[in-house]
Parts: sequence; C-alpha cells; structure tokens
Amino acid sequence: MIRFNVDPASPIPIYQQVKQTILIEILSGRLKEGDRLPPIRVLAKILKINPNTVAKVYYNLDDEGYIKGKVGSGYTVRSHKSKLDNLKASIIEDEFKRFLETALSFGYTKEDIESLMRRYLNNE
Repeated sequence: MIRFNVDPASPIPIYQQVKQTILIEILSGRLKEGDRLPPIRVLAKILKINPNTVAKVYYNLDDEGYIKGKVGSGYTVRSHKSKLDNLKASIIEDEFKRFLETALSFGYTKEDIESLMRRYLNNE
C-alpha cells in the first residue's frame, strides 16, 4: 500500500501532495509496472478528501502516462524508463536549484558551495 502523508495545513495543495506521493512511490520502485492503485473512492476515504480530488490526480497521471485506467479494472502503474528518468532528473534539478538559492541567500559564495559539495561527495 502507498504510504501517504497528506497535510491539510501545508501550503502545497492536497491534489499536488497526492500526485507527488504517487510519483515518488513509482520513482522509488515501491510501485511497479502493473501494480494497482487504490480505487478513487477508497483512497479518498482513507485520506479523508473529496473523491474528485483523487479522480483529478488519477486522470492527470493517466494523461501524463504514469498510470493507466481501464474501465472495471481501475488504475495500474505504467513504467516508461525514459519518462521516469526525465522526471527524476527534473526533480533533482529543482531540488538543487532550491538548495543553491537558499545557500546564496544565506551569503554562501560559489567557493563555499563547491567546498561543501566536495566534502559531501567525498564522504567527509
């Protein structure tokens, strides 16, 4: 079962939290090709959210090719290695950009950041 951590108090919309959780489960390999997702109403009940929110997430992920819906069978995971690799790279780049913005806003220099990266890459 997918491990959801939906926070109604978060500034991130519930829809986005649910979508991100499913994508992370697919990217991590915990959800594999052919695995079934919970039915829309079941997931909505578990998360205590509107079924339309879950439906919107599923329809969007279906349109993007990460899951596939079939009448009477529900939604299953689709695995497209190149699509998943592109998504991983995009997520890493976004996180790295946020890190750089934070470090620079704290007054770190390019040299400070490079030193920090070398230290972590060399397990120091």
